[in-house]
Order: sequence, then C-alpha cells, then structure tokens
Amino acid sequence: MPTLTRWLCAALLALAGCAAPQPDAAAPLRVGVAAFDQVDPLARVEQIAALGFDYIEPALSRLATASDADVDAARQRVRAAGLRAETMNWFLPPDLKVTGPTVDAARVLAYIERALAIADSFGVQVVVFGSPAARSYPDGFARERAWQQLVAFLRQCAAVLERRHSPIVIGIEALRRPESNIVNSVTEAVQLARDVDRPQVRIIVDFYHLTFEGEDPAVVRTAAPWIVHLQIADPRGRGFPRSAAGEPRYAQFFAALRDVGYRGRISVEAVAQDFASDAAAALTCLRALSAGE
Repeated sequence: MPTLTRWLCAALLALAGCAAPQPDAAAPLRVGVAAFDQVDPLARVEQIAALGFDYIEPALSRLATASDADVDAARQRVRAAGLRAETMNWFLPPDLKVTGPTVDAARVLAYIERALAIADSFGVQVVVFGSPAARSYPDGFARERAWQQLVAFLRQCAAVLERRHSPIVIGIEALRRPESNIVNSVTEAVQLARDVDRPQVRIIVDFYHLTFEGEDPAVVRTAAPWIVHLQIADPRGRGFPRSAAGEPRYAQFFAALRDVGYRGRISVEAVAQDFASDAAAALTCLRALSAGE
C-alpha cells in the first residue's frame, strides 16, 4: 500500500475513534467480560447482559476452530441476548506458530481468512493479539528474526482486513514474561505497531500484565494515540477487580486514562470464583474508577 494511502487510512480510523479518544468525554467506559480460564462469555451471555455489562469478548480461536453450525448458533445466542461481541481475544490457537522455524505460511493465511471473517460476522471492532504460545519463539532462535516474523504476520492480517473492507483493528497485547518471550511491555507493543505501519494494527493495554511487569500505569499517556482497547484483572490473584482498596495502581491507571480522554472499552479478563458475585462487583468497581470516584 502506498505511504500516502496508509496515512489517509490511519487518519480516517482516527477520526472514526479507533485510534483516538471518543468525542463524548462525559460518557463512561464500556465494560465487558472476556474469555479467560473457565469464564466463557458466549456460554454466559444472557447472565452477562442481565448484570448490566455493555458487551462480551469471546475467544476467537475457539470460534475459528468450531463448526459452521456452532458458530451460527453462538452468533444467534449473542444477538438474542441483546449484547454484541464488540471485541474478541485469543486470536490464534496455541499450535499455530507465527514465529520460529516451523511457521506454516499456508495454514496461517487460511486461519486468518476464516477467523477474521467470523469476527466480522459478529460485528467485532477489535481483535486482541495476545496468543502467547503462537507468538513465542523457541530457544536458540534470533529474537530480531521473530520480531520481523510478527511484523510480517500483522501486515498480512492488515491486508486481509483491507481486502474485506473490514472495520476491525488488531490490538497487540503486551504479555508478561512468564507467558511470552516477546513484546512484554506497552512500549514494545507500540514499537511493534509502528514497525507494522498499518492503520489496521494498534495496541491494547492489559492492566494485569502491565502491573506484573512493573510498568508505570502512566505509560498510557504516551501510548494513548495507539490504544484501541483495554483489559483488566486484579493484580492480586488475577481475579475480577472487586475493590480499589489497597491497590493504588488502579487510581493511577484510571487517572491517566481520564487525562488522555480515553472513553472506549475495558474488558475484565480474569479468573472468577463466584461469577455472578465477582462480575457484579467488578462492574460497580470499574464504573466508579472510570468516573474518578
């Protein structure tokens, strides 16, 4: 794609609010529930809607490897519940390597085509690229080569999205080092997005990974133009955030978000002990934090 065309696309996406704060600075953050551990938002979509959440974030890799009939049934169930799957996480299955010496280019492209078509059919706006096993490179493999493989993979995703005239943006997620050996900070995620240099590729910020790696929550101030989505879990056990008490980084994180005018989405991606109780408390907690209360 010519540089001028890419620049114009990026500008249009920014104007649409994909890479910039939403215009209504008084609006609360949209809060959703993401797939994680035993939490499956597709299976709980009616309950999630009844609790008052704004959307769900299912695992795309589960849908992309399901039958067409199962995908259709999931789509109908979400529609009937009155919610949308506005975002999806777990882009790639663990065995679909995109770095290292055994990348199967044909299989990767076939998967991208199917997965992004499914995401489009749900009306998804952001697909989160965490996928730790798929993106981690093996011992003895050059990190720089793995980085360039990620650049090529994400450009391939962008090309598929452009061909489909899709509004989806891929959000690169920084992951903690115990889960992945590449892209472990928000700063690195921004650098990867810069290297990809496509308007369809931006970043997401996961509060849990950020705090685990000791990154300053204020990093969202400099990363703001690249942020299209947020995820969160309580740093104390990776559970649903029930209260800000005793965790000062919550206030720091949300203050930075308010400072940059972020008014997008935030998904709880966490372990639940008692889903109904945990989810209700998390919704109250996150809405209070986003309002600065």
